[in-house]
Amino acid sequence: MRGRRRPRRAGRRGVSEAVDLLRRLVAIPSESGKEDAVVACLEEAFRGLGWTPRREGRNLFALLGTEGPLLLLNSHTDTVPAGDGWSKPPLGTLEGGRVYGRGANDAKGPLTAMILGAARAYAADPPRGRVCLAATCEEETSGQGLEALLPLLPRPDAAVVGEPTGLAPAVAQKGLLLLTVTVRGRAAHAAWGGGVNAVHAAARDITALAELPFEREHPLLGRPSLQVTKVLGGTRHNVVPDRCELTVDIRTTPDYRPEEIVERVRAAVGGAVEIRSKRLESVATAPEQPVVQAALAARPGARPFGSPTVSDWVFLKDVPTVKVGPGDSRRSHTPDEYLEAAELEEGVLFYERLIRRYHALAQ
Repeated sequence: MRGRRRPRRAGRRGVSEAVDLLRRLVAIPSESGKEDAVVACLEEAFRGLGWTPRREGRNLFALLGTEGPLLLLNSHTDTVPAGDGWSKPPLGTLEGGRVYGRGANDAKGPLTAMILGAARAYAADPPRGRVCLAATCEEETSGQGLEALLPLLPRPDAAVVGEPTGLAPAVAQKGLLLLTVTVRGRAAHAAWGGGVNAVHAAARDITALAELPFEREHPLLGRPSLQVTKVLGGTRHNVVPDRCELTVDIRTTPDYRPEEIVERVRAAVGGAVEIRSKRLESVATAPEQPVVQAALAARPGARPFGSPTVSDWVFLKDVPTVKVGPGDSRRSHTPDEYLEAAELEEGVLFYERLIRRYHALAQ
């Protein structure tokens, strides 16, 4: 809802406030499942902008505007653990024009830019349309933050997912198909031989998987990728292993149904194939959609691309969506993760332009 305090907080000062807000958010640890404190901080920030926030569990959202098409702006509050190897404190250190800390780049930076970009858009001469700004939990793990919140929101006409893309809009995104291949053997004493070595058999399956062809190539996403990411087999050095389990990570494209890929894997390996997850399907948005055109207009010279990384976009497959935000995804989940202050400030202006352009096109 529009509030009378918003013009005071969200005019030209909105850009200069971005670094301060980001540092406050990064200073609050918020690993997946532990987002309560950062949500409380955001709730206070929303109220300071004159908004009426609504909290649902560890999700927070606010509605701006009163009528017209609804644009959902979504980013996440949770992070992966900070881990080791940092040369600077991982809680919002400002140094050399950069904000360092876990989540600075992924995705508290894009979230901060969204908040203040929306505030600027509705501070004066607001667009003829609505925005729902949603800060959601558990993107890094279950994805159940946005998935649980969507049924409680008005249905959006389009959406923007805030992730670090260098402000280039991702208009297609690979999905994730996760499989387990279990190879059975027969145990025996290693010194005497005999038995059937399940690890050796699994090695043959790994080779077969590495050579599995995918002929169809998506214009933005290329071909699906397949990686064996975990191998678990054997119990003791002197026992021929009777079981070996492979974890197979497959990044999918719209050109292949998950069921087709599973059948190809089953035909290639000797082990038993189990589907662990297939719900995170590949998604894409047509270039003529107003939200795509608005993102391109907000960043002249930017080129749309296909993203190999999964995000909460997977829960918006029936909504025209782009994934875009300040930062660089290669910094995510790394020691000394950071966001340039200049990137953040440009992100604020970018989201304001995107909101205004979308509502001009969507009328």
